[in-house]
Order: sequence, then structure tokens, then C-alpha cells
Amino acid sequence: KLNLFYGDFHALLDVSMTVEEKAITAIIGPSGCGKSTLVRCFNRMNDTIIGVRVEGQVLVDGRDIYAEGTDLMQLRKKAGMVFQHPTPFPLSIYDNVAYGQRVHGEWRSDKLDWIVEESLVHVQLWDELKDRLHGPALDLSAEQQQRLCIARLVAIKPEIILMDEPCSALDPIATSHIEELMRKLEEEYTILIVTHNMQQAARVSRNTAFMLLGELIEYGETSRIFQNPKDERTREYIAG
Repeated sequence: KLNLFYGDFHALLDVSMTVEEKAITAIIGPSGCGKSTLVRCFNRMNDTIIGVRVEGQVLVDGRDIYAEGTDLMQLRKKAGMVFQHPTPFPLSIYDNVAYGQRVHGEWRSDKLDWIVEESLVHVQLWDELKDRLHGPALDLSAEQQQRLCIARLVAIKPEIILMDEPCSALDPIATSHIEELMRKLEEEYTILIVTHNMQQAARVSRNTAFMLLGELIEYGETSRIFQNPKDERTREYIAG
């Protein structure tokens, strides 16, 4: 029964769902239906917006993350975000990946070297970038920048990866590479992805949620949602 208000505007209406661990859950629906707002609830990024009010609960590992006293730094380490457009810092490739570990107190160079390599291997960038780690991250292609942002996240060992339309700024070939990476990451992480691309949701996710005007209309296994939806509104949206 999660409700969220932007001032007087009721953006999320009694949303109740259980997200499967170590699986990809896609959230689909038209623009302005609350998809990104819902995903941002999992690491309380909506808190940064003036006038936001939340009612109900979001439970992570059985704990309500909206309870008083929640450590937001630890929460955002546990549930990290990948944005619509790549957001590398204006630093070197190495410093981008090491950034989170340094924020959390790790400054040993040998440990950071190992974490940077492991993280770049994880996102299949190590072979491409191992000889230019101290070059500027902003010189990379859009796909490489998005992979680097995922590596920066993986480096702090989250449990949950939140993706808000991570492929919308990429071409079809780069998109297929990121989708392949997502399926690999699914083995270790719980992933929620907001996407306008229904084919993408059908390709990569195990479960799909359909939202409309702030309401969770239907939620279940992706194959069923796309092939045999229970709600006529879901059927109409998927059919275009």
C-alpha cells in the first residue's frame, strides 16, 4: 500500500508488489504513469524533491526503508541507480570505478586496483580499457560510459540495481550489449528496470509490472503478462 504525493498530486496509488530476488523485473506503462517514481522509492531518491510525501511501506530485507533512523548512505549502497543517460564523473576511468569505495573509506591502492579490475571485468570492459584506466571517462562511447556507470555501481557490492530506461540514449546494437550484460548481472543481483520498450521488457525480464496513472494494474510473469494479460487495460497497452 505504497502511496506517494508530489504536493497535492497523488503520484502512486496503493502500490503493492513483491520483487523477486536475483531476477529482472520490468516496469512498463505510458509516460507519466509513475514508473520512475516507483523505482526511485527503493533507494529514497524521491526524498530530494521538495514537497514529496510517502505513505505505506517499502520493505528491503524485511525492514521498512522509510522508517525513522534509516541510514540513507547504506541504503543507497545496497540499492544503486543507473540513469537514463550515462552519468560518468569528469574523472579518469579508474577514479570513476573506485569512487564509491573511497566514499565508504577504502583507500588502499592494492585493494582498489583489484576492485577496479574485478568491476570492469564484470561489465566486460576490462580488455577494452585496461591500458587506458587513467584516461578521461568522458572520452568513452555512450555504451562504454553506461557500462562504466554500472561498473561504478557493482564496485560497491549492492544487492539491488535500479535502472531507469538505461538504454534510451543508446543505438540498437549498444542496447543489445547492455541487455546481454543485464542477463549476466541477474545471476548475482536483483534488478528493476523502467522501460518504454516493451520488446526489451519481453526479452530481458522474468516479471513485468504494468502501471497506469500511478496505479499498478497488473503484475506477474512476463510471458503471461504479454501473452495472456488478465486486465483489458494491459491488453490494450501491449497491443498498442
